[in-house]
Amino acid sequence: METRQDIGGVRIKRPLKISWVGTCAWIVFVQGVVLGITFAGIQIPDESLDAEVLSVMKKWMERPQIVVFEKNIAPHLSLFITKELTKAGFFATNIISNNVFDDETKLELISTTTSVDVSNVVSGELLKISVESTGDTISLTTRAGKIVFESEEDFKSGFLKYFSTNTSFDHTTTGLSENTPDLGPETLVYDSKSHKLYITVPTGIPLIVVPEYINFVPAVVTMDGSFYKNKVLYVSEKIQYQVDSLPFLYTGYSILTENYILNLRTGKKEAVSSVPIFGWDKYIIYADGSVGDLSLTWKLKVSNTPLDFLMVENMLYLLDVTKNVYAVNLKTRKVIFAGTFEDAICFDYDEHSATVILRALKENYVLSVNGSIKVDRTESFFKNDFPNKRLYPTFTNVKDFGFGFFYEGVYLGNSIFFMFISKGVLNIVTDVGTWQVKITKKD
Repeated sequence: METRQDIGGVRIKRPLKISWVGTCAWIVFVQGVVLGITFAGIQIPDESLDAEVLSVMKKWMERPQIVVFEKNIAPHLSLFITKELTKAGFFATNIISNNVFDDETKLELISTTTSVDVSNVVSGELLKISVESTGDTISLTTRAGKIVFESEEDFKSGFLKYFSTNTSFDHTTTGLSENTPDLGPETLVYDSKSHKLYITVPTGIPLIVVPEYINFVPAVVTMDGSFYKNKVLYVSEKIQYQVDSLPFLYTGYSILTENYILNLRTGKKEAVSSVPIFGWDKYIIYADGSVGDLSLTWKLKVSNTPLDFLMVENMLYLLDVTKNVYAVNLKTRKVIFAGTFEDAICFDYDEHSATVILRALKENYVLSVNGSIKVDRTESFFKNDFPNKRLYPTFTNVKDFGFGFFYEGVYLGNSIFFMFISKGVLNIVTDVGTWQVKITKKD
């Protein structure tokens, strides 16, 4: 069963109930035979475990083993715990949600076949900790005792320090300096739809499982649909280009990258005046507040650095860092409205009245080609609700928790390069790969 939510003039399809599947994995070994990887109830088949994948798994298992018991822990905090343990040199063998912490729990790792022989690595002792959220407080229990953090922020700032100070365990340091995070071995990405495993950059966690409603591409996807990996832009099976800068768009005559525009006829590079930050069908929004099209022959300076923006039909609404709001008719290529709203936060779209709403700290405004109208926000669909950590543009529902980017609870990576909408698909390009969510325009 699935539900549809209209945001920003687009409708995103997603399951009715979303279970988070992006934190950590546990590896199941029985009688010396690799059965696969089980994560959030998902079994990865043996045929996905080739030599390269098993090598990555071995790297993780060569680290000190730890078991985490979680109760009422939010998905992003679960991933935070995994990453913090990685900094200390540990591999979270299991993350067991909503189970009572039991000192008598016995977990054994049996050495695998010769493909992954860890018999001389695993110490035989698994360190166990418990993390539980109750109201605003989060408790952490180790064999040294229990500490209660009064807030999520206190927990995030004090978890690793308390854990490292109160844990007596061999190899609890990676030897890195305090300011150098240990991201551990490479991260595996498992697509349950295709039953394929991909090896991607180290992110601080062992395994990401792609949910059913998201498509994953293990490469950078550009606005024209080309693929970029290992400094090669694959336009088609027969057409490829060496590109040493992150590409955004291939036009047939040129390649737009984050640093330059390469003229394919002359081979000359022209430095870009501003980096593209979002693509919306036929248009590109740049970091300096300019708007252009995919031909790269037209560009209009609209505002200062954009914060939030929203496109409905041929109208682009843009809020910049100086709290100026603009409405641009992309068909006529003219700015038809401009105003300043000191406490402006973000845009929203009300599907019932087909109106664009500017949400602010004190007031809400309905925007139109004729200007703005202050509205009574006591009505349910005008209430202000500003979720923390939301990333601009807000309609994408991507959130930044400081230790990773998330979409609907799914971990996407440590960095987002850019996002764009093309042919009814929202593409989120990260250091892990490209995440694609199907959308449909409003009827």
